[in-house]
Amino acid sequence: MKNKTILLCAALLLGYLGAMAQNPFKNLTQNVPSTEVTYKGQSPSIVDFLTCFLSETEDELHGALSQEWDSYLRKDEPEKGVTFTVDQKNGYIRYDMDYDVAYPDDPSGIKSYVEYCFWNCDDGKHKLFAENIGMTQNGKATIGQFDGLYIYAYDNATKTLYMIDQDKIGLVDDLHDYSQGPITFALPRKGKDIEVFINTDSKVIQKKLTWNGKGFNFSK
Repeated sequence: MKNKTILLCAALLLGYLGAMAQNPFKNLTQNVPSTEVTYKGQSPSIVDFLTCFLSETEDELHGALSQEWDSYLRKDEPEKGVTFTVDQKNGYIRYDMDYDVAYPDDPSGIKSYVEYCFWNCDDGKHKLFAENIGMTQNGKATIGQFDGLYIYAYDNATKTLYMIDQDKIGLVDDLHDYSQGPITFALPRKGKDIEVFINTDSKVIQKKLTWNGKGFNFSK
């Protein structure tokens, strides 16, 4: 839960970065190599972002997702249980995996999903790229190994993508009361705000991260 709260803070605190100098995200970048985003035309599309992003990730989840994405781009027949939703116009991609369809002899009720989208910042120099990973079992949110909301900054001038540094961000007090269950998210396919769901034993509390042109404000 602490990791999920920290990931949420990355998005929340971006709203306070607009007053910083040329690169408002400069002091929040990790000391890790950035990803170069290659594209044709005037600016990268969501397909360009995802293709370059997956080419640089090496963990088990992204390795499998990269293979599925490459297969989708080649227009191959998808694996059982796999569905891609690609909305280039609105800058949104969603990957769904239904394990009961993929493995009918061993039903588990598990479904996993990964969402991607991006926002154009008001400064005209940056974009924010988000990855949202989640899992449900029998229709209820559960905690998976890779689950969470991950925010990246993209520099239009250098054409590089880099992750917001989680280690330099504190906790948000407003979320301490909502630690009874998984915190899950829904990225916008239309609109610009991120939906936040605090899943308790008795109910689901819905909140919102409202886009402000340079980051997000947490709506209680």
